[in-house]
Amino acid sequence: MLSTRWKNGICGRSEYPEGSESRTSTFLATTVVMSRLESGSTEAPASGSSPIDLHKLAYEELGETQQLKRDKVQELRNLINGEPDLRCPSDDAFLVKFLRARKYSVEEAFSTIRKYFRVRKLHRDIFEDLRPSRVMFDAVFRRNKLAVVLDERDHLGRLVAILKFGAWKPDVCDVIDLFRIGVLGADYYLLDETTQIAGIVGILDLEGLSLKHFRHYTPSAVKKLIQLAQDSYPMRIKGIYVINNPAIFEIIYRFAKLFLKQKIINRTHFIGRD
Repeated sequence: MLSTRWKNGICGRSEYPEGSESRTSTFLATTVVMSRLESGSTEAPASGSSPIDLHKLAYEELGETQQLKRDKVQELRNLINGEPDLRCPSDDAFLVKFLRARKYSVEEAFSTIRKYFRVRKLHRDIFEDLRPSRVMFDAVFRRNKLAVVLDERDHLGRLVAILKFGAWKPDVCDVIDLFRIGVLGADYYLLDETTQIAGIVGILDLEGLSLKHFRHYTPSAVKKLIQLAQDSYPMRIKGIYVINNPAIFEIIYRFAKLFLKQKIINRTHFIGRD
């Protein structure tokens, strides 16, 4: 099953290949990020769980109540039913993901759903035959640890993921393979209500990023990544922390800012190496 394979494969603390030159700098920089995410409490949450009252957070962050959820789900379902060409699941669990991501704005949730299915048609190279058995799972996660989802959330219940874009090499997999695994992982983790409500924090480890990556991290690829994560998925991105970033990353980031929402730009923090 996806859940067993995914959790066993990529959840963990600081798991990097033995002998990796970036291990120490990544550990130190990640420690700085995690300390910034801490509330000051010395009591860690249980593995994989949230130390916060989820119902309280849903109300404070999203204004969510049981009555609001029922009403908005029905409004969203009515919009979907009004578009016969939109083939979309209409169960409560699927619709609530999008409503939470857009703070119960039915129109915005509906717009995101349409984009969610539009990108699947537009980027068939990513979404066609998208199953765990058809992605380069072992190469990306088990052998090269290009992505790690921490087994403990931060003090606000947010999922914390480390993405080692600088360590990626084209002989491991191509960029499309990275995207395929990324969207499959997003679909899995967004099944969790805590992630839907509390959101996600991303740590981008750029140790090793160099000019050789520019041939692959093209403007088209960067734009595609932003369209997926920011515009087409019911994902609450609460923070992006960039660590071990070389000066050349400024070129990529300058282009990315053309497509990033101001809210995401404001939530992007550069930690460096200290």
